Amino acid sequence: MKILVENSTWNNVGDGFYQTALFAMIKDLYPEHEVYMEEGPTNRAFRVKGRRKSNFFHLMDYQDADVHIFSGPMIRQILTNYKEKIETIKKKGNAYMLISVSGVGGTEALRRETGEFLRKHPPLLLSSRDEETYNRYKDDVPQSYNGICAAFLVNRLPVDQITPGFPFFISSFYRELEPIYHTNGTVSLENLLLNRKKTFFNLPHDYSRHLNFLRPQQEKVGEHRIVRVHQDLSTHYYHIKFSHPNSFMSFNPLSYLALYKSADFTVSDRVHSCAASLAFGKPARLFTSSPRAGIFDRLGIDYKTNNGIMKPNLAIIDEEMVKLQNVIKRTL
Repeated sequence: MKILVENSTWNNVGDGFYQTALFAMIKDLYPEHEVYMEEGPTNRAFRVKGRRKSNFFHLMDYQDADVHIFSGPMIRQILTNYKEKIETIKKKGNAYMLISVSGVGGTEALRRETGEFLRKHPPLLLSSRDEETYNRYKDDVPQSYNGICAAFLVNRLPVDQITPGFPFFISSFYRELEPIYHTNGTVSLENLLLNRKKTFFNLPHDYSRHLNFLRPQQEKVGEHRIVRVHQDLSTHYYHIKFSHPNSFMSFNPLSYLALYKSADFTVSDRVHSCAASLAFGKPARLFTSSPRAGIFDRLGIDYKTNNGIMKPNLAIIDEEMVKLQNVIKRTL
């Protein structure tokens, strides 16, 4: 059997966390079979508008397998970026699975239309990464499972432990300006004090972020260095990406994960930054009300109280991973 696992459609490197972890899990589950990475829809990754879309070379159109596995917040894109691929898969008599997927948001009309498509072209399995998605589509896909986000499985990847000789924590923000950090005592997630500033002069964040270099140039709090992880892989606007000390970017998701594994804690408005931190047994503080934070609700991790501070629970992650693996094995 040949299995292709989507791993390319990264709007930011956090997408690489769950897609790479999912690929590794599938490869471990089926060592006797051919398991490769599959290219995803070009427009999911790059969001090109206008006539230049006609210039795409769609590699995924030429990739065939017995089973294709897609992941991420892609359910709302099934009728656009994935429609023709899924129809081709089914026409050839092959199969596809949706694992660690989300379909939150969007209109009820879109949900109904997507549900009709899934009933007409059913996947072998739809495993959600948040309970809202499961509840929205479980009636459309009989083989549905209230699963977890594969980003919580990154600690199974071959990730290095770094020892830089100084303590540090991760700060990663993309919807608001980074806070000013300070503390009255020992640096820990619980007593770290933050002065938040969402924007300059009430400007939209897309404009305000260009003024971020005007913020205080903090290198550390106490003995802890602030490592600023930028998960947007765009090579534009270096005056934003490298405006402050200890700024980090890489094209290798394992390098990011080495930082999350080695940091004392994470402060972020990105759900996958906090998920990676928790997966390595480190606490995290989340600043977002995005529906994507449902990945934490699914594990019973409370991000809505205690100022967004979340404590790791590796036992529940291990338990849920085994459940997901068993569902996949029963299905495929």
